[in-house]
Amino acid sequence: MRRKKMTGKSLMLILSFWAISYMVCAQSNEEVRAPIFTPAETKHDFGTIGENDGYAEHIFKFKNTGTAPLNIVHVQVTCGCTKPEWSNSPVEPGQEGFIIITYNPKGHLGPFNKPATVYTNENGGVKQHRLDVIGVVVEKPSDPGVAFQDKFGGMGIEKKNLTFKTFIPEAVNRMALYIKNYNDETVYFVWENLPDYITIQAPDSLKADWPGEIILAVDGTKTAHKRGRLTDNCTWIVKNREGKILGSEQISVTVNYLDDFSKLSPLQSVTAPALDIKNTMINFGQVKKGILGIGGTANKPFILTNNGKSDLIIHSITGDDKRVHLPSLNGKTIKAGESFTVNATIKAKEFGPENIDTDIYVVCNDPKGPIRLIKVMAEKID
Repeated sequence: MRRKKMTGKSLMLILSFWAISYMVCAQSNEEVRAPIFTPAETKHDFGTIGENDGYAEHIFKFKNTGTAPLNIVHVQVTCGCTKPEWSNSPVEPGQEGFIIITYNPKGHLGPFNKPATVYTNENGGVKQHRLDVIGVVVEKPSDPGVAFQDKFGGMGIEKKNLTFKTFIPEAVNRMALYIKNYNDETVYFVWENLPDYITIQAPDSLKADWPGEIILAVDGTKTAHKRGRLTDNCTWIVKNREGKILGSEQISVTVNYLDDFSKLSPLQSVTAPALDIKNTMINFGQVKKGILGIGGTANKPFILTNNGKSDLIIHSITGDDKRVHLPSLNGKTIKAGESFTVNATIKAKEFGPENIDTDIYVVCNDPKGPIRLIKVMAEKID
């Protein structure tokens, strides 16, 4: 068979094909060997910063998810209040690097949003990425001058036993109290065991030597089924930056949950129960072990009488001083015209060094007086 002689034109076509194939392969290899800048986050919120609290800084971490070394060529910021630092060495594929953005709040009261433009060697060194730091600069809050009697974990709290003296059903009832961080570092807060009808509005953290405020709210729309003087407890945990628990405390919330008397008809108002209490002041007098005996008890009665025309329901009888013992009478019914005797008891071994000066709370369904107080006193002598 006779072989055709290759012409110059055919040779040029073959060479062109080889050149194009080589260029495509080279381009493909270059694409495969490309770095990729993948940040863990692109925005950080500093929250509230004190103007005189010094520099605030945040570390933006990133990873090279490509297949070639990644270089941070430059990081450009928009003003002198923001300073960038970054990894100078190439970041190998699969490895992590960092960019630190530092913000100086001095003289910059109010909200801020500071961008930083990151230049990398992606796409031949022209790829740009944006990182942002935001927050609000404030003057340091003034100290309210509260005597913080309860302290735990380096935190001062105005009081840990909260009582709503008035409570409006079908409404959100709020109470505010002051706190202060006496630690020399920022602390972080966690709240546990909150019932679904109690919410806490508080900062997630508090800077060293900063005062703060807690707003505790009880949602009356979720407590329509409750009656009587009831106490709920939640746990406040204080941690440091590393997560170590510095302290925890039980915060109690006491509310008088009453009937909704606004829905009573004129006839129901006329035929309503009416509570009368005999002995609204109980005085145990001077107490010592020699009088009561070691482990002995003393009882003082008070009498509840229903002078109304329908059943009187005792929702609760409670006291704030645990040394005064009371029977559990929740739901006790006293018929019209009848009386019931209740004993208040104190025990010598529980008396302690402090005198007793407290109140007993009787919560009932008398629309003219649903909450009644009985004074209790006792004096400690040696």
